[in-house]
Amino acid sequence: MIWRTRKVLIISGLLLLFVIICGVPYSSAAEKKHLVVIDPAHGGQDIGVKITESVGEKDVTLAIALALQKELAKEGNWEIVLTRDADKAISFEDRRKAIAKIKPDLFLSLHINAGFGKSAAGFEIYYPGFKDITDQKKQVKDGQKDVKNKYLNDSVRLAQILKKNLDTLFPRKERGLREADTPILEGMNIPAVVVEIGFATNPEERKKLLAANSQSEIAKTLAKSIKLFF
Repeated sequence: MIWRTRKVLIISGLLLLFVIICGVPYSSAAEKKHLVVIDPAHGGQDIGVKITESVGEKDVTLAIALALQKELAKEGNWEIVLTRDADKAISFEDRRKAIAKIKPDLFLSLHINAGFGKSAAGFEIYYPGFKDITDQKKQVKDGQKDVKNKYLNDSVRLAQILKKNLDTLFPRKERGLREADTPILEGMNIPAVVVEIGFATNPEERKKLLAANSQSEIAKTLAKSIKLFF
C-alpha cells in the first residue's frame, strides 16, 4: 500500500514538473506583441515649425520618434513602426494608407507647437472628435456604433495617460486635451492621438526641445505612457 502511494506521488510529481517545464516557453511564445505606429510629423521640404536657422520641427520629431522606438525595443513584446525613419517627405495620404495597411494597436503622431507669443508653453494632445458619431440609428444597424465608441474612448484614455506624464516635463498651463478633427486621425478605428510637445517659440521650451537629453526624457515619458495604456 505504501509502495503504491509512493508510486502515485512520484508519477504526480513528474507530471507536474513536465507541465511546468513545457508551460514556460509556451507562455513566452503566446505573449502578445503590441504593434505601435509612431508618426514623426513633417519631413523633407516640409520642415514644419522653424525652431532655429538650421533645425526644424521635422528634425526634433524624428529624433524623439527614433529614441522612442529604441526605448520600447528594450522589451520584446513591442513591434514599433515609424511612418518615416529619415528626413523624407511623406504625404498625409501615404501615411494614412500605410497605417491602414499595418492595422496597429495604437497610433501616436508627434508635433512641435509654436505661436501665441513667447509666453505660450506646455503641450497639447488632440484626439478624434465624437462629433463623427451622428447617425446613431445607422451605426447600430451597421454594427459600428460600439466599435467606434470603443476606439474613441481608448483614444481619450491614452490622451489622459500622456497628459499626466508629460505634465512633469512641459507643464500644460491651461492647455492639455483637445477634441479635434485632425487630418491624420480622420477615419481611424484604433486608439490614436496627436501630441504637440512644447512650444518652439518659448525660449525655455525651445532649449528643451533641442537638447538630446531632453529628447531622451520625452521619449522615455512617451514610452511609459504607451506601456501604461496596454
